[in-house]
Amino acid sequence: MALADSAPIQLNELPGPRGLPFLGNLHRIRIERFHLILEDWAERFGPLFRIRMGSHSVAVLSDRSAIQHILLRRPDAFRRSSVLADVAAEMRLNGVFTAEGDDWHRQRRMVVAALNRARLGRFFPKLTSTVSRLQRRWECAADSGEAVDVCGDLMRFTVDVTMQVAFGVDPNTLETSGPVIQHHLDKVFPKLHQRETALVPYWRYFRLPSDRVLDQALDALQEEVLNMVSAARARLAAEPWRHDEPEDFLEAILAELESEGSEFSNAEIFANAGTLLLAGEDTTANSIAWITHFFTRYPEYFERCRMEVDALVAPEPCIRSFELTHRLPFLDAFANEVMRLKPVAPIHGIETLEDVEILDCLIPKGTLILALARRMATRDENFAGGDRFDPDRWLTGPEARNGPHDRRAFIPFGGGPRICPGRNLALLQIRTVVAMLCRNFDLEPDHSSPDVAERLAFTMMPVNLSLRLKRRDLQ
Repeated sequence: MALADSAPIQLNELPGPRGLPFLGNLHRIRIERFHLILEDWAERFGPLFRIRMGSHSVAVLSDRSAIQHILLRRPDAFRRSSVLADVAAEMRLNGVFTAEGDDWHRQRRMVVAALNRARLGRFFPKLTSTVSRLQRRWECAADSGEAVDVCGDLMRFTVDVTMQVAFGVDPNTLETSGPVIQHHLDKVFPKLHQRETALVPYWRYFRLPSDRVLDQALDALQEEVLNMVSAARARLAAEPWRHDEPEDFLEAILAELESEGSEFSNAEIFANAGTLLLAGEDTTANSIAWITHFFTRYPEYFERCRMEVDALVAPEPCIRSFELTHRLPFLDAFANEVMRLKPVAPIHGIETLEDVEILDCLIPKGTLILALARRMATRDENFAGGDRFDPDRWLTGPEARNGPHDRRAFIPFGGGPRICPGRNLALLQIRTVVAMLCRNFDLEPDHSSPDVAERLAFTMMPVNLSLRLKRRDLQ
């Protein structure tokens, strides 16, 4: 990637914001706004610059070709952040998301097989039932005139879906307080983000009360999951047909293991089921939430989505057929444009496994690279009018475009060999929920709420997002 006739510069020669002794740039970083700070610096310092986190130099990258090169060379030349991997391992969540090398190859194959399109098709009736619960919840809010906590309701929805996909357990948090396992998860996942972004790993030296609560939650969660593993094994033994038609993630993993005689420990099953819950709860819920926000900003596009959904599903209140979920081109284009401007993962942390040259700079082995996914997707050189919201850009052919449209700069689910194995499940939930919303409700923003803003936690989420819904007359 370097020019052949020039010597590469060193990492510490890159431009970047001035820092303080010992602290580097830490004094200027706020975790909830970290992505915005980095994007602002990228505007000033270019597609590759350096920041200092204490004594560590970090490369920040927003060049499309360089990021694509990195994604394609994972996991051999690059890996996920070792800090995240270490924290996840300590919390027993070192599944396919953070695994490396042979462990990753083995786990990836099993997880992809467990989430393939055929199995999602068999799961679809349960998904439509959960969508109907969300519809009933929103109908109650519409009838009462109460504002809807969009993110909260969608978190409940995605928890219900991912619990069914992962364990075959229906928690029904949309209509009840949910099972005990969900209360354990509520303690685990916020702590993962807190530890990943901590300046000092204090918990390795002494335990605070919150760390002891976490340990208890992990113990209880692991016990419950392993009980579910035992129950899944018993179902497979009692009903052999489940080997060919598994009804959840656990059954699919266990059936695959038995058919191949492979080894997949209970700890690895727990880690991957937990990862599926984490990814399914946060990322999908926040993606749908951002879509609802953009519907209120662009009512003309909401109406186009509604017309498309009506033509496809009427007189039904929602999508009842798995095949129909692939026949919503404008809805997909709208969702793509929202995810381009509001990706739930605006930063990808990647670590070098060897010395590499990137944009004429020598990046040493072990360096953390922060790839700015949103910055890349909004640059005019990759998408014409990069800051402009335009769903039709996804429907226009190359001959009719007035500028670039580089899909390689659009990575809402990552890219390369480590692209998210749960992306088909996420897209399925997005399509079914958004179609239900368009079909059954009119919506407007809650004007009593503060302006919607971005906050980076484990994912980038909207804050202050509430809507007022009104039942639509379908007669």
